Amino acid sequence: MADLAAAAEQFAKDLIAQNIGGLMMIFTPNGMGKAMAMQAQRQSATPQAPATGFSVNVIGPDGDDQVVEITMQSADGDGVMVTRWKDVAGAWKVDDMSLRA
Repeated sequence: MADLAAAAEQFAKDLIAQNIGGLMMIFTPNGMGKAMAMQAQRQSATPQAPATGFSVNVIGPDGDDQVVEITMQSADGDGVMVTRWKDVAGAWKVDDMSLRA
């Protein structure tokens, strides 16, 4: 099984680089739906500064999932994304995500 922290760090790097190919590989179908909904909400909101850095905090298990908080840093301030990961055939995949208010 791949390292969860490393998978979350790569996910954050792909978000910053807008690496669509890398992001497509990391989502479960449910996670992809959540990501698309969040992107649509973000596009309808006020423009935000691009992310310039991140930090990853592996919270730990919650039922069958692993919870990871990813703090995205930008000139507008930090934003925390709470992600839920599942082990799918030995690879960590994002199954759910939300922004902390």
